This record gives sequence, C-alpha cells and structure tokens, in this order.
Amino acid sequence: MGQIGFNVSLRSLWLCFLVFSGCRESSESQSTATQELGFPRIVSLSPAISRTLVDFDLEDQMVGRTPYCESIPQDIPIVGDLYNLDYEMLIRVNPTHILLQPPSSGIDSTLMKLAEERNWSIGSWMMDTIDDIEQMVRELPGVLYEHDQERFSEAASRAARLTNELASSLSPEGKHVYRGRTLIMSGLDPVLAYGPGTFLYEMYRSLGGANVVETEGYPMYSLEDVVRLNPEAIVIIKPFAEAGVDPLSLLGALSETPIKAVQSGRLGVLTHPDALLPSTGLIGVATEMREILVSFATHQP
Repeated sequence: MGQIGFNVSLRSLWLCFLVFSGCRESSESQSTATQELGFPRIVSLSPAISRTLVDFDLEDQMVGRTPYCESIPQDIPIVGDLYNLDYEMLIRVNPTHILLQPPSSGIDSTLMKLAEERNWSIGSWMMDTIDDIEQMVRELPGVLYEHDQERFSEAASRAARLTNELASSLSPEGKHVYRGRTLIMSGLDPVLAYGPGTFLYEMYRSLGGANVVETEGYPMYSLEDVVRLNPEAIVIIKPFAEAGVDPLSLLGALSETPIKAVQSGRLGVLTHPDALLPSTGLIGVATEMREILVSFATHQP
C-alpha cells in the first residue's frame, strides 16, 4: 500500500511539473512573440494608469501590475507596488516600460538602478489634478512609442479623442445644476473631504457645483467639524456601492445632526467604480456626478 501511494505521489509531482513547465513555456513564448513584434511590455505601478491603459486598449501589452489594479485582467502578474516591489518578479516579467505615479519621497533608487541596467523606460506622472490627468494622456504615446512612428500616431489620435471626451464630460451641458455649498466626502470619523488641488474638487467645480471645503488637498474632519461647516448638500464617494443605496445609511451619526444637507435631503452617493482613480475613467465619473447635481437642483425639500 505504501509503495502504491509513493508511485501515485511521484506521478502527481510529474504531472504538476509538466503543467508548470507548459505554462512557463507558453508564457515565455508569448513574451518572446510580443517582443519580436516590437510591442511594449508594460508594468503599471498605478491603478489609475492601469485604468487609462484600458482606454488605450493596451491590456494585452501589460506584463505586470499592483494588487490594486482592478480594472485590468487579474491574470497579469503582480509585481508589488511602489512601497513593496517584488524585484525578482519584475526581472522575470522583463518589461520595456514601467509606468507610475511617484511618491512624495521620489522613485525608489533600486528601481531606478535596475531600469538603467536593463534598459527599462520609466514613465512618471503626478496625477492630483485634471490637468495632471490630461498631461499623462497626452504624453503616454510618446513614452510608449518613441521609436515607432506608426503606433505613436495611432496612440496620439486615441489620446486626442480621450482628452476631448474628458473636456466635454466636465461641463454642465446646459443642464440646470445645483450650486449650493456641497461637501464631497468619504469615510466617517474622521470624514475625508476633497478640497482644492484634487481632481474630484475640480470636477465638481467644472460641472457647476460649489464645494464647501476651502482647505487644500484631502482634509480630515470630525463630525463636529462637519456640523460647523453645515453643508447644504453632501456627495458621498462610495465606489462599487449598490445603485439606489440610501445615503443616510452611509452617514452614521451625521444623519442625526441638524445640518442643512440632512434636513433638505440633498444627499447623493457616487458609486462609479473609477470615482477615486485620477484617470480617463473620470469621463464616466463626471457623467454620474452631473446627474447628482441635476437631481439636487430639482429636489424639493
């Protein structure tokens, strides 16, 4: 019985080896084919950049991602993120291009050294504002296709179309929108708000709305702070929430305060999956936000 079990184990191990070898050979042959065709091999270390690559139809040229890049195929290998890179995996997938949003401390020196040694190109963009997003979209074709005029021209045309669509989406489109003092927020105790210098603040202003927050960046507020601000409307950022979710159920103790937004019922939930990504996905996000602004304008307390 022991000998039979041993033989079975050997056969199982041999089958696993064959499967693994086949997968590895398939992956390596696919990588070789991609390189021979001259396509870039892209590692994205930014969920926002990954989302933008989807609109450039470049998912099949991606060979590495972060665990937070949910908008692209999940069988693309994970190479870590900016703060915890798996250098062994990064070397294994052997990209031609690494695209990222640099942290405030700057790009990791080990990554820069590896890129120089292995001739990897690094594309880096800050993406706090709408201007930053548009700049990334305009520059991406040149980063990926510096020496390929035909593919550069195709990608540049796609970039122009996307920037035009983004500009068009960031307009009230002649609709009657609400212009009262609005708090754009996520989280509770503390409340995370979106102020000047953030793409969500700029989007709301472009659509015709008025933001109650004047502090730059992403200020944190206690519930008492929110009561003092006394916004006339509240938009809760909740990506992937179910459509029709009751905003009051997301406000916790704020739902029982006498702030104008609660009393008037001007409460909205932005559920778009790209709501927190400074990417070309903002085109769809702005459309949903505009609908909220229109609903606030027609709402009768």
